[in-house]
Amino acid sequence: MSRTLFLLDLEDRYFLSHRLALARAAREAGWRVVACARIGGERLEQMRAQGFECFVLGENREGVRLWAEFRALVKLVRAYRKYRPRVAHHIGARNLPHGSIAAWLAQTPAVVNSFTGLGSLFFPDSLKMKMLSKIVLSSLKLFQLRKTVWVTLENDDDREVVLKKGLAEKSRTVTIRGIGFVDIESFHPEPEPPGAPLAVLAARMLRDKGVREFVEAARLLKAEGVEVRMALAGAPDPKNPSSIPESALEGWRESGEVEWWGHKGDMAEMWRGCHVAVLPSYREGLPRSLLEAAACGRPLVATDVPGCREVARDGVNGILVPPRDAGALAGAIKALARDAALRRKMGAAGRRIVEAEFADAIVLRSVLGLYERLGGAEAAPDKGD
Repeated sequence: MSRTLFLLDLEDRYFLSHRLALARAAREAGWRVVACARIGGERLEQMRAQGFECFVLGENREGVRLWAEFRALVKLVRAYRKYRPRVAHHIGARNLPHGSIAAWLAQTPAVVNSFTGLGSLFFPDSLKMKMLSKIVLSSLKLFQLRKTVWVTLENDDDREVVLKKGLAEKSRTVTIRGIGFVDIESFHPEPEPPGAPLAVLAARMLRDKGVREFVEAARLLKAEGVEVRMALAGAPDPKNPSSIPESALEGWRESGEVEWWGHKGDMAEMWRGCHVAVLPSYREGLPRSLLEAAACGRPLVATDVPGCREVARDGVNGILVPPRDAGALAGAIKALARDAALRRKMGAAGRRIVEAEFADAIVLRSVLGLYERLGGAEAAPDKGD
């Protein structure tokens, strides 16, 4: 069995923004890295240009469709039989059932299943999602209890939920805080820009991210006469039932309630150009946006929920507020907007926290150590076909 690592993610863009550091580090450690995405485009070609073997499962952008999902599963089984990975790493809840089944059929020796947040599969808010959740979680329970499968979570709250539902063996479950790595050299602090304080919510434009509460907070602050700019950075996700319609985002922008910037390419530049990072999410795995903002020395306003409170420490590097509470959110933003000294103090504390706990080198060491434990040391590095 060759020393091949198979990385399965949702979209090619996540490889470049979230997994590239892992792929490079694994290659430097002697692994042959094969990158697989459900949805591919020009970014996958950028991965190939850097010397990684890549392929795409399919272009199913319309959510869950049984025939498309079956075809993706068949294609994944063939890929595992072709590449014969020693370790298969499946990232994101949607990939775990397919990856686990394919690895079992292809007799892959070791599997790492990484939850990057529990989301609607664990907390469904509609009858359709409840039915889908039951099917997916039952399949996960069947395959994740195998002795060849390890499960990683990004925070201890999520780990307890997974264990309580019987979806993993405790001895093969580990918390690794941040599979989406933050390069603390690229994300570095700079002095605040001049002008009115700018508070930014950067995320996919989903209800679950607290977008509507952010807009309502902006209305409250405007009515109170607080000098602060409020901006949304990110695109809607039509295949997600929680997505905010683009028409609503355009309406808020046109009315002047908030700014909507859409997708931003250079996140480090964006965070250094603002004053406060905001994420009023209902639940997270480990929010990359808060980690990036903290690395750039910006104070945080977030909800007191799993994931967010891993990064935002109330009174230290930010302010925590109850979820779904626009009034409390507005109050926290106002407190930071009116106190530059507090922003600087909390921003400096946030940078120290990221350096000590979440730097990419720390997280990479944990993930690569898991790969080696599962079988990396048994074989000589594979040179490819």
